[in-house]
Amino acid sequence: MYKVDIYLAQSTASLSKDERWHGYVVACIKNGEEKTVNGFGHIFGTYHEATLRSLSDALDRLNQSCEVHIHTEDRFVLNMLGAQLEKWAGNNYLNARGEPIKHAELWEEVYVRTRGQLIVAEEGRHSYSEWLDTEMKRRER
Repeated sequence: MYKVDIYLAQSTASLSKDERWHGYVVACIKNGEEKTVNGFGHIFGTYHEATLRSLSDALDRLNQSCEVHIHTEDRFVLNMLGAQLEKWAGNNYLNARGEPIKHAELWEEVYVRTRGQLIVAEEGRHSYSEWLDTEMKRRER
């Protein structure tokens, strides 16, 4: 099974009302050499929504089952991946009160794209944090 690292970052300050940049780096070791792919996007949404969009886009690049290490500072998204996502999927993305969860469509994308993957959540800054931050700032101009 391949090991893949997904590094996520989102702009913490809104460009305007809930307008943010988000980015990711997907890295895997192939034939002893690290191969990386990155992507950036612009979203009108919350910090967590930007994290979910980046994660979904990064997961979309995987074409086989992998051990996926997800690196992000977004503790909420990481916690929900491990603690709630399976329950939400089984409950049509409704919360305990029977109401749709926030960003249900993105959670569903992430759920579908993580099926068959071994997911390991790693919270905090990572080796690509500074580079992703710099790239997002460059794109704001």
